[in-house]
Amino acid sequence: MAISITIIWLGISGLVLAGLLWVRDDLAWSFFLVFGMAGIGVFVSSVIGLAWLIVLPWARREPKIGLVMALYDKVGSAPVAERLGEGARESLMEMGILPENIVRLDVAGAWELPWGASRLIQAGCQGVVATAVVMQGQTHHFKSVVDGAVQGLIQLQVDTGVPVGNAVLAVTEWEQAVARSQPGSNAGAQAARAVVEALRSEIR
Repeated sequence: MAISITIIWLGISGLVLAGLLWVRDDLAWSFFLVFGMAGIGVFVSSVIGLAWLIVLPWARREPKIGLVMALYDKVGSAPVAERLGEGARESLMEMGILPENIVRLDVAGAWELPWGASRLIQAGCQGVVATAVVMQGQTHHFKSVVDGAVQGLIQLQVDTGVPVGNAVLAVTEWEQAVARSQPGSNAGAQAARAVVEALRSEIR
């Protein structure tokens, strides 16, 4: 950026020099004025470049957030799961998280969420949002999957000190999942906000 500004400013200075020489036949005065302009331009662009070098690393220190999504707990759950993930991503960006600092990892089902969240933390994520839709079936398998996933996420949070947002929906009807994936009540968005707020909170 600073180099581009310097080149543009020097180009303008050259045009001014040509104009002054054409209007007023005073080479010394024209050079003095133009070199003064060029010096000011180089100084200003240097200040801008230095500020950019300071600001850019600061922007890169924004937290990296992981998004682990369980997509295939039931046939047909993927669209709802995608909406949960989209809600989480949009919420993160609304709260100032850079798009390139949002890392997505898809897993097969809710049971794999703790494993996926652990991988994201190992990859350097300072927070994780976990999303899934688990539909109740005819057996108690539903309960064991949901309990195992949630307990695994809680334990991971305690062991690592990294906030993990819980957007694991345990539903008995698809309408319940659809309702919790809509704007305004999107569970993924709510979990994402909780993670960012946890990262920005201060111990008093």
